[in-house]
Amino acid sequence: MKKIFLTLVLTLICASSSFAQTKTDTTAGDPVVTNSFWDNWYLQAGLDMTLLNPYGSNFSHVFPKGKTFGFAGAVGKWFSPEISLRARLKWENGFPLFENGHLEWLAPAGRNGKNMDEGGFLAAYVDVMLNLHNVILGYDDSRKWNMLVFPRAGFISNLAISSSSPMVGVGIGSTYRLNERLSLYADVAYQVMTSEFFGDVAGTGMGVAAGSNGYLDFHIGVQWDLGKSKGKFKRLSQY
Repeated sequence: MKKIFLTLVLTLICASSSFAQTKTDTTAGDPVVTNSFWDNWYLQAGLDMTLLNPYGSNFSHVFPKGKTFGFAGAVGKWFSPEISLRARLKWENGFPLFENGHLEWLAPAGRNGKNMDEGGFLAAYVDVMLNLHNVILGYDDSRKWNMLVFPRAGFISNLAISSSSPMVGVGIGSTYRLNERLSLYADVAYQVMTSEFFGDVAGTGMGVAAGSNGYLDFHIGVQWDLGKSKGKFKRLSQY
Protein backbone atom coordinates (compact mmCIF):
# COMPACT_ATOMS: atom_id res chain seq x y z
CA MET A 1 0.00 0.00 0.00
CA LYS A 2 2.89 2.33 0.83
CA LYS A 3 4.44 1.69 -2.58
CA ILE A 4 1.14 2.54 -4.28
CA PHE A 5 0.98 5.96 -2.60
CA LEU A 6 4.61 6.75 -3.39
CA THR A 7 4.02 5.84 -7.03
CA LEU A 8 0.93 8.04 -7.23
CA VAL A 9 2.66 11.03 -5.66
CA LEU A 10 5.71 10.72 -7.94
CA THR A 11 3.45 10.43 -10.99
CA LEU A 12 1.56 13.58 -10.01
CA ILE A 13 4.77 15.51 -9.40
CA CYS A 14 6.18 14.45 -12.79
CA ALA A 15 2.94 15.41 -14.53
CA SER A 16 2.88 18.80 -12.86
CA SER A 17 6.53 19.37 -13.73
CA SER A 18 5.78 18.74 -17.41
CA PHE A 19 3.07 21.41 -17.27
CA ALA A 20 5.48 23.78 -15.58
CA GLN A 21 7.89 23.54 -18.53
CA THR A 22 5.29 25.16 -20.81
CA LYS A 23 4.07 27.80 -18.33
CA THR A 24 5.20 31.43 -18.57
CA ASP A 25 4.97 33.15 -15.19
CA THR A 26 3.69 36.65 -15.92
CA THR A 27 3.40 37.52 -12.21
CA ALA A 28 6.94 36.78 -11.07
CA GLY A 29 7.42 40.43 -10.03
CA ASP A 30 4.05 40.62 -8.29
CA PRO A 31 4.32 38.46 -5.15
CA VAL A 32 1.39 37.00 -3.24
CA VAL A 33 0.62 38.75 0.05
CA THR A 34 -0.22 36.53 3.01
CA ASN A 35 -3.67 37.36 4.36
CA SER A 36 -4.72 37.79 7.98
CA PHE A 37 -5.58 34.92 10.33
CA TRP A 38 -9.31 35.36 9.61
CA ASP A 39 -8.98 34.96 5.83
CA ASN A 40 -8.95 31.83 3.66
CA TRP A 41 -10.99 29.57 5.94
CA TYR A 42 -13.16 26.84 4.42
CA LEU A 43 -15.67 24.15 5.39
CA GLN A 44 -16.05 20.67 3.91
CA ALA A 45 -18.82 18.09 4.14
CA GLY A 46 -19.11 14.76 2.37
CA LEU A 47 -19.39 10.98 2.27
CA ASP A 48 -16.65 8.43 2.72
CA MET A 49 -15.96 4.73 2.29
CA THR A 50 -13.50 2.91 4.54
CA LEU A 51 -11.71 -0.37 3.79
CA LEU A 52 -10.49 -1.77 7.09
CA ASN A 53 -7.22 -3.68 7.16
CA PRO A 54 -6.61 -5.42 10.53
CA TYR A 55 -3.26 -7.11 10.99
CA GLY A 56 -3.20 -10.68 9.72
CA SER A 57 -6.18 -10.27 7.39
CA ASN A 58 -6.10 -10.86 3.65
CA PHE A 59 -6.88 -7.49 2.05
CA SER A 60 -8.31 -9.22 -1.01
CA HIS A 61 -11.30 -10.13 1.20
CA VAL A 62 -11.98 -6.53 2.26
CA PHE A 63 -15.19 -6.61 0.19
CA PRO A 64 -17.39 -7.12 2.14
CA LYS A 65 -15.60 -8.11 5.37
CA GLY A 66 -13.96 -4.75 6.02
CA LYS A 67 -16.10 -2.22 4.15
CA THR A 68 -17.97 0.61 5.92
CA PHE A 69 -19.53 3.95 4.94
CA GLY A 70 -20.04 7.21 6.80
CA PHE A 71 -20.03 10.99 6.85
CA ALA A 72 -17.24 13.51 7.42
CA GLY A 73 -17.01 17.23 8.13
CA ALA A 74 -13.93 19.44 8.19
CA VAL A 75 -12.75 22.98 8.75
CA GLY A 76 -9.49 24.32 7.36
CA LYS A 77 -7.41 27.40 6.63
CA TRP A 78 -4.90 28.23 3.90
CA PHE A 79 -1.96 30.07 5.48
CA SER A 80 -0.37 30.54 2.06
CA PRO A 81 -1.21 29.34 -1.45
CA GLU A 82 0.95 26.29 -0.73
CA ILE A 83 0.08 25.19 2.83
CA SER A 84 -3.16 24.57 4.69
CA LEU A 85 -4.22 22.88 7.92
CA ARG A 86 -7.47 20.88 7.91
CA ALA A 87 -9.21 19.36 10.95
CA ARG A 88 -11.69 16.60 10.09
CA LEU A 89 -14.20 14.56 12.11
CA LYS A 90 -15.38 11.30 10.57
CA TRP A 91 -18.32 9.19 11.82
CA GLU A 92 -18.39 5.72 10.31
CA ASN A 93 -20.65 2.67 10.44
CA GLY A 94 -23.24 4.46 12.55
CA PHE A 95 -26.10 4.80 10.07
CA PRO A 96 -28.50 1.91 9.28
CA LEU A 97 -28.77 3.17 5.70
CA PHE A 98 -25.15 2.07 5.16
CA GLU A 99 -25.20 -1.19 7.10
CA ASN A 100 -22.92 -3.96 5.89
CA GLY A 101 -24.37 -7.24 7.12
CA HIS A 102 -21.18 -9.12 6.25
CA LEU A 103 -18.77 -6.88 8.19
CA GLU A 104 -16.36 -9.09 10.15
CA TRP A 105 -13.19 -7.03 10.49
CA LEU A 106 -14.46 -4.63 13.14
CA ALA A 107 -14.83 -5.50 16.83
CA PRO A 108 -16.67 -7.04 18.51
CA ALA A 109 -15.74 -10.11 16.48
CA GLY A 110 -18.48 -12.51 15.44
CA ARG A 111 -21.33 -10.01 15.95
CA ASN A 112 -21.56 -8.12 12.67
CA GLY A 113 -24.35 -5.70 13.65
CA LYS A 114 -23.12 -4.92 17.17
CA ASN A 115 -20.64 -2.26 16.11
CA MET A 116 -23.32 -0.25 14.29
CA ASP A 117 -25.79 -0.72 17.15
CA GLU A 118 -23.24 0.82 19.51
CA GLY A 119 -22.57 3.85 17.27
CA GLY A 120 -19.83 2.68 14.90
CA PHE A 121 -16.52 4.48 15.15
CA LEU A 122 -15.16 8.01 15.11
CA ALA A 123 -11.91 9.43 13.73
CA ALA A 124 -10.60 12.93 14.46
CA TYR A 125 -7.40 14.15 12.87
CA VAL A 126 -5.45 17.05 11.37
CA ASP A 127 -4.05 17.12 7.83
CA VAL A 128 -1.14 19.29 6.67
CA MET A 129 -2.23 20.06 3.11
CA LEU A 130 0.39 20.82 0.44
CA ASN A 131 -0.91 22.24 -2.87
CA LEU A 132 1.33 20.69 -5.54
CA HIS A 133 0.04 22.93 -8.33
CA ASN A 134 0.92 26.11 -6.41
CA VAL A 135 4.28 24.72 -5.27
CA ILE A 136 5.40 23.66 -8.75
CA LEU A 137 3.50 25.94 -11.11
CA GLY A 138 3.07 29.03 -8.95
CA TYR A 139 -0.14 30.57 -7.64
CA ASP A 140 -2.90 31.30 -10.16
CA ASP A 141 -6.23 32.47 -8.71
CA SER A 142 -8.05 31.48 -11.92
CA ARG A 143 -6.96 27.84 -11.69
CA LYS A 144 -9.94 25.54 -11.13
CA TRP A 145 -8.24 22.22 -10.39
CA ASN A 146 -5.63 21.75 -7.67
CA MET A 147 -3.78 18.60 -6.61
CA LEU A 148 -2.92 18.06 -2.93
CA VAL A 149 -0.78 15.74 -0.80
CA PHE A 150 -0.90 15.50 2.98
CA PRO A 151 0.35 13.69 6.07
CA ARG A 152 -2.17 13.32 8.91
CA ALA A 153 -2.26 12.49 12.61
CA GLY A 154 -5.06 12.05 15.12
CA PHE A 155 -7.13 9.53 17.05
CA ILE A 156 -9.67 6.86 16.14
CA SER A 157 -12.21 5.40 18.55
CA ASN A 158 -14.27 2.19 18.29
CA LEU A 159 -17.45 3.07 20.18
CA ALA A 160 -18.64 -0.56 20.37
CA ILE A 161 -15.72 -1.62 22.56
CA SER A 162 -14.86 1.81 24.08
CA SER A 163 -11.30 1.60 22.80
CA SER A 164 -9.24 4.30 21.09
CA SER A 165 -5.90 4.50 19.32
CA PRO A 166 -3.55 7.14 17.94
CA MET A 167 -3.43 7.17 14.16
CA VAL A 168 -1.07 8.50 11.45
CA GLY A 169 -1.43 8.43 7.70
CA VAL A 170 -0.66 9.93 4.30
CA GLY A 171 -2.90 10.77 1.38
CA ILE A 172 -3.50 12.56 -1.90
CA GLY A 173 -6.48 14.63 -3.01
CA SER A 174 -7.80 17.33 -5.29
CA THR A 175 -10.30 20.16 -5.45
CA TYR A 176 -12.23 21.56 -8.41
CA ARG A 177 -13.71 25.04 -8.18
CA LEU A 178 -17.31 25.39 -9.39
CA ASN A 179 -17.81 29.09 -8.62
CA GLU A 180 -16.41 31.84 -6.40
CA ARG A 181 -17.06 29.92 -3.18
CA LEU A 182 -18.08 26.35 -3.97
CA SER A 183 -15.71 23.51 -4.90
CA LEU A 184 -15.81 19.75 -5.13
CA TYR A 185 -13.17 17.74 -3.30
CA ALA A 186 -11.97 14.14 -3.34
CA ASP A 187 -9.16 12.44 -1.46
CA VAL A 188 -7.80 9.03 -0.56
CA ALA A 189 -5.49 8.11 2.33
CA TYR A 190 -4.05 5.16 4.20
CA GLN A 191 -3.76 5.25 7.98
CA VAL A 192 -2.16 2.94 10.55
CA MET A 193 -3.00 2.63 14.25
CA THR A 194 -2.58 0.20 17.15
CA SER A 195 -4.56 -3.01 17.61
CA GLU A 196 -6.69 -1.43 20.37
CA PHE A 197 -9.09 -0.10 17.74
CA PHE A 198 -9.72 -3.57 16.28
CA GLY A 199 -9.97 -5.26 19.66
CA ASP A 200 -10.33 -9.05 19.40
CA VAL A 201 -10.19 -8.96 15.58
CA ALA A 202 -6.46 -8.22 15.21
CA GLY A 203 -3.06 -8.71 16.76
CA THR A 204 -0.32 -6.20 17.46
CA GLY A 205 1.62 -6.38 14.18
CA MET A 206 2.61 -3.06 12.65
CA GLY A 207 5.08 -3.98 9.88
CA VAL A 208 3.75 -2.58 6.60
CA ALA A 209 5.48 -5.30 4.59
CA ALA A 210 3.72 -8.05 6.56
CA GLY A 211 0.43 -6.22 7.08
CA SER A 212 -0.75 -3.50 9.41
CA ASN A 213 -3.57 -2.39 11.63
CA GLY A 214 -4.95 0.33 9.41
CA TYR A 215 -7.48 1.39 6.85
CA LEU A 216 -7.81 2.91 3.40
CA ASP A 217 -10.49 5.56 3.00
CA PHE A 218 -12.01 7.55 0.16
CA HIS A 219 -13.78 10.91 0.59
CA ILE A 220 -15.91 12.98 -1.77
CA GLY A 221 -17.86 16.13 -0.97
CA VAL A 222 -18.23 19.86 -1.28
CA GLN A 223 -16.10 22.73 0.01
CA TRP A 224 -17.36 26.21 0.90
CA ASP A 225 -14.84 29.05 1.09
CA LEU A 226 -15.62 31.55 3.85
CA GLY A 227 -15.11 35.29 4.21
CA LYS A 228 -14.36 38.10 1.82
CA SER A 229 -11.27 36.36 0.42
CA LYS A 230 -13.43 33.57 -1.11
CA GLY A 231 -10.46 31.23 -0.90
CA LYS A 232 -8.13 33.49 -2.90
CA PHE A 233 -4.95 35.40 -2.12
CA LYS A 234 -4.19 38.93 -3.28
CA ARG A 235 -1.05 40.07 -5.01
CA LEU A 236 0.95 43.10 -3.99
CA SER A 237 -0.35 45.16 -6.95
CA GLN A 238 -3.93 44.67 -5.74
CA TYR A 239 -3.33 46.68 -2.56
